[in-house]
Amino acid sequence: MPRDELIIVIAGIAVVLIIGFFVQQPSLPFSFPGDNGDGPSFIPDVVPETPLLPDPITIPSGQLTQVVFQIPVDEPVTVDPKLPDQVQLLTGDTARSYSWYYGESFYTWTIHIPASRYNYFATLPRDKPTPADYIMSDRGRAELELVIEDLISLADSRNLNENQRRDMVIAFVQSLPNNRWGAVVDYDEYPKYPIQTLYDGGGDSQDTAILLTALLRLLGIEASLLETPRHYAVVLPLTEADKKTNKVYLYQKDGETLLKGNYLDENNNIRDYYHNNPGVLRNSYIYIESNIPGNPMGSMPLQFRNAYIQSLYDINYRPEQPIIGAAIHHPVRNPDADLSFRARLVHSDQRYAYYQVYCTITSSGTGLARGLTVDMNAYPAEGVADSWIFSESISVPPVPEGETRVVEGTLQIPKNSYAQIECILRGPGIEQKKRLSEVFTT
Repeated sequence: MPRDELIIVIAGIAVVLIIGFFVQQPSLPFSFPGDNGDGPSFIPDVVPETPLLPDPITIPSGQLTQVVFQIPVDEPVTVDPKLPDQVQLLTGDTARSYSWYYGESFYTWTIHIPASRYNYFATLPRDKPTPADYIMSDRGRAELELVIEDLISLADSRNLNENQRRDMVIAFVQSLPNNRWGAVVDYDEYPKYPIQTLYDGGGDSQDTAILLTALLRLLGIEASLLETPRHYAVVLPLTEADKKTNKVYLYQKDGETLLKGNYLDENNNIRDYYHNNPGVLRNSYIYIESNIPGNPMGSMPLQFRNAYIQSLYDINYRPEQPIIGAAIHHPVRNPDADLSFRARLVHSDQRYAYYQVYCTITSSGTGLARGLTVDMNAYPAEGVADSWIFSESISVPPVPEGETRVVEGTLQIPKNSYAQIECILRGPGIEQKKRLSEVFTT
């Protein structure tokens, strides 16, 4: 056989052997979806569910966080009454003199007004919840105590007894100019601190009622603030002697119902509607005008008799009809405080990062905020499987009204952690405040 033909035969045999080898191999142990081949398809016994992963934690970067910030607090904000766009401030210290009559005697008194203090009160935010809170405020209380000392000295110089001294102080406040149509200052649509009314030289009925209530309380008299929709005044607890002499008074039937205790008869004389009910005495208050001169305690200005408190005079008198929109505010101290914080990395080792936490506590109520504690906690961020917590509690020194205190604490946090810091302010008589930081990494 020729050599070329032998090569062709050998090549053919090789091709046949190769084809036979592939034909005899078993089918692959799976088929793709949609495959119509005869080979068996792989069907697992259990179909695994897609694992639920925690939400991703967003951090500024993967590096060690140097400064940790508090998440902004989204709380309802009390809108302050509109303040003047431009308050006329003092450029130098000054003085103001007052003159008034009481008991057929003429009184004069002068107060020194430092420019810094006048400007301080003129620009303070009006952030108190009620006008009564300005009565108990510590802002200006030291100056007000000096005022009452001067007035007591005046009373002692005339040999006045306690009741006469009280009435002399009432006459003094009534003598202050009324701020009708901007007669005193051209802005007055907000409550004033008591000493500010004196610095301004007068004010509206709200201002003078706040001032008179504060002065009487410094004299040890349990004065309260009377609010009506169009006028403010002062009230004192009614005594049996006042009731028997037909002083004008109000009866607090319950927490929301304020009634007239007197009426005018046909001869224009004040009469006591509840004269046969001694139990009324426990919840009744004598009326004191603070804004109109010449009205002793327990009397009402003539111009109010037909317009104020639904008028004292009613032909068809209905004593059980409440005085619409009227309320008596009993001044009390309401300390409160707010909290903010930030933290800073101060040290790290192989196991821990150490953050110094700086908490700023602001006294936002009336009077001294005391007995406060800040709890500082560090723990894993939400969604992280780690389980650890580090805490420290810091006592806060007393915080005067309107001032701030800063306390510090150190928290150790495991390295390579996603963490958050929480600070909680608590104390007697205040609502607990809780603040949380952003998520950060160590």
